[in-house]
Amino acid sequence: MKFSLSNLLKMNTEPSLVVLLGAQKPNQDVLDALSRNSDLTVREAFTTRGVLQDLPGVHLVILDELISLPDTSNEVLHRALEMSSIPMVSQEGFLADPNEWLGRARLTNAKRISFLPARQINLVNWSGGVGKTTLAMAICKRFVQRTGLPAALLELSMGGSALHARITHDLPEFFSIATHKEEPALWYGVSLYPMDGRTIDVLWGEDSEGVRKVLAEIRRKHTLFVVDCFPGHPLFPELSKPMPGLVNLVVTSPRDDSILQARRLMSEVSEPSHLVLNMTKSLADRTESGVSVALPYNENWAQSSDPRLADPILELVYKGWKAKGK
Repeated sequence: MKFSLSNLLKMNTEPSLVVLLGAQKPNQDVLDALSRNSDLTVREAFTTRGVLQDLPGVHLVILDELISLPDTSNEVLHRALEMSSIPMVSQEGFLADPNEWLGRARLTNAKRISFLPARQINLVNWSGGVGKTTLAMAICKRFVQRTGLPAALLELSMGGSALHARITHDLPEFFSIATHKEEPALWYGVSLYPMDGRTIDVLWGEDSEGVRKVLAEIRRKHTLFVVDCFPGHPLFPELSKPMPGLVNLVVTSPRDDSILQARRLMSEVSEPSHLVLNMTKSLADRTESGVSVALPYNENWAQSSDPRLADPILELVYKGWKAKGK
């Protein structure tokens, strides 16, 4: 490889630190302090979305009051920053000890954070055993791992919690979270809201407005909100109302009863909606018409929440998802 003088100068002057200053009113003293470091690049953002879009490769975030945009709440931004482990400080805090904060920045591995618009995915079928919970877990895990953005998984169960069975019985249940007795558990960075059907009827009947506030809070704090749905659940009409960013995925296995239920639901749920054929075992299974995604039966994938279960579904929700991962 030949090295020209210009290439050598570029290599020698390439900054080793990237600092993001996110503030509606940048402090000139902060900019002056940063300009005294030759090994540093400064990015500036004035909105919540701008900060999130500029996060890839950043080692330090200096953050103050921003212009909040509807598609990126302050809660989503702060949750993404917490998950990224990028050091964060106010302008005043940075000026109190710039060397301390730049030192922390040099110890930071630049994390890959993406900006994506908020989405709610409803995975739904009347039939059990079609893999809705497995797919919901795989989607959320994959989304957080790739994007660094916050995701939540809500279970609409009328019986025992499948999340308790799959993960641990110690997970705080929706009733305890909604009544402010416990915080949601995190699983691979995903906020979990298991639901035991024995208590939701009481909660919804006595404090429906309080439940609506919890659902609104979940949406406000998370970029991706995945709901593992049973259509007979009392919260299903509330969570299936047409709204911006809602995508309905009707999940079925190749069983005849499951496919009949799925066909019925496809005519009832709002657009955009897609038919997902899960647990296929043969080419004959995949001949079903109108299927947007066909996923194979693979027990190892199911147990590990394999990305190969999630990526084809996330491609339906976020066009270009596969290309982003290359």
